[in-house]
Amino acid sequence: MNSLLNFVLLKTFVTVAETGNFTVASQQLNSTQSTLSQQVQRLESLVGQPLFVRGHRMLTLTETGEVLLGYAKNILALNDTFFMKITGNAIIQTLRLGFPEDLASGLVTPTLAAFIQAHPNVRLEVTSGLSRQLQQRYQHGELDLIIVKQRKGEFHSDYHWSEPLCWLASRQQYVLPTDSVPLIVFPENGLYRNDMFRLLDNEQRPWHITYTCTSLAGIQSAITDGLGVSLLPVRAKLPQHRILTAEEGFPPAQEMELAMHFHKESSEMVSVLAAQLAHQLEPR
Repeated sequence: MNSLLNFVLLKTFVTVAETGNFTVASQQLNSTQSTLSQQVQRLESLVGQPLFVRGHRMLTLTETGEVLLGYAKNILALNDTFFMKITGNAIIQTLRLGFPEDLASGLVTPTLAAFIQAHPNVRLEVTSGLSRQLQQRYQHGELDLIIVKQRKGEFHSDYHWSEPLCWLASRQQYVLPTDSVPLIVFPENGLYRNDMFRLLDNEQRPWHITYTCTSLAGIQSAITDGLGVSLLPVRAKLPQHRILTAEEGFPPAQEMELAMHFHKESSEMVSVLAAQLAHQLEPR
């Protein structure tokens, strides 16, 4: 039975269970999929029962696997605590976060800085990108916590906030067109893109795309320089922009929402950070 306390096997098992994917687990553990698969099979042999239900895109735990997962986490945590006590060295934990560009570039950084100061044994890996991409990586187990923009109620989340949208144009450079409306957009499947098309089509206003960019900063700059108009969150408005009104032929768009998603079961620190970020994002 002592073989069951092989920490390498238990660490592999916990990582595969939490990610649900050998590929992602191998990246986290800097190993190969075949090595992890062999380690899981060895642990299953020691236990005498299968730990995962195979044949699905995402691995799921068997009943025995669910029981072992709780014990494995406790064993690994006790092992870390023991070595921290005798060596005086804190165990470093890494939290993988994902935010849209406009959040990652300033709105949440004060909270992240305070969190690191309060928890010096935690490291943060922050990824910024488009909400759809972040959501996919979160679902694949590659990120522990994300804040994304979504349709209201699109995905359940413990923390969410309204995200009103507005039409923006350059305060100095833009002249309202008499024919086709020039649009500045995110790439295909980017947020707000299809909303712009639909709203203008409903008004029977011709439109064309003049500029496509994956970066919010790039979109904002293109608006400032008068390349066209775009639909963005109100908080993305810069002093160089002005809001276009329904009287000018730009109908209001339905509100989006900011939503925070996090794997509560993966780490107590994730829940702590989630609560602090939620406090930061609450309307004042």
